Amino acid sequence: NTGTMMNLSHFFYGLSSIVAPMIASGLMSVSIMGVTLGWREMYMVMLALAVIPMIPALLGRFPGDDTVQEDRISLWMLTKDRALWMIVLLLTFGVISEMAVGSWLVNFLEKSYHWDQTAASGMLSIFFLCFSLARLFLGPVTDRIGFILSLMILSGFSGLCTFAAIVSGEGGAFLFAAAGIGIAPIYPTVMAVIAKRYVKGSDTAITFTVTLMGVGSVIGNYLIGAITSGVKHIFGGGTPEGLVRGLQAGYSFIGLCALICSAVSFVLYRYLKKRNELL
Repeated sequence: NTGTMMNLSHFFYGLSSIVAPMIASGLMSVSIMGVTLGWREMYMVMLALAVIPMIPALLGRFPGDDTVQEDRISLWMLTKDRALWMIVLLLTFGVISEMAVGSWLVNFLEKSYHWDQTAASGMLSIFFLCFSLARLFLGPVTDRIGFILSLMILSGFSGLCTFAAIVSGEGGAFLFAAAGIGIAPIYPTVMAVIAKRYVKGSDTAITFTVTLMGVGSVIGNYLIGAITSGVKHIFGGGTPEGLVRGLQAGYSFIGLCALICSAVSFVLYRYLKKRNELL
């Protein structure tokens, strides 16, 4: 049940990201002995909560904690594994597609369809609702049908939803939110793949993968902005048509990243299947 547990843990990560700002904003209006808590006091209270997860982290014991150092896989050996490089690629493109929605969806809806900020933000909230529910309920699906096959299907679904939303216009805007269903399980499922495949060096493999993914996601988000700006100027700079075309091109790149993630998953699926190492 590795896929289930990974997705479930990331569901609570997302849930806490929603709840924590609400608690923080609420604390800033609380008065204690006539003194209203400000942002400094709020930060102290929220940071104090970091002690709580330290307790189970110190007390918990997991299989592999007692692995002898000599039995661990070295970083040098990991870099020779073609599968790990494909995992880096699919995670990078998946995370670009995931993170870019938070940066671009509201802007796209406001500028392309002239939605007000409330309506556009509401659609982003629906995206994150689909995103969170997908992590809550799709974990068992990834365990049942296989991690790599799940990555291929779900990322492909997200990419197709994104392109369908752009092509169908304002009436298909709900598909932007539906794309969250497919892209949500990518990160936790990849972590499950690493945990299962690199049992004796999962911490090193995760560090290596996430570091390269971070670099790639920065480049990817830069490319979205560059594509948006470049296409906008091609179609007439400051004209409304140029702006819309630029936003469509930039958001299409987000969908393309999801499809590339699916394509790399397909290549990885065939690679592992030939070696009877499929997860």
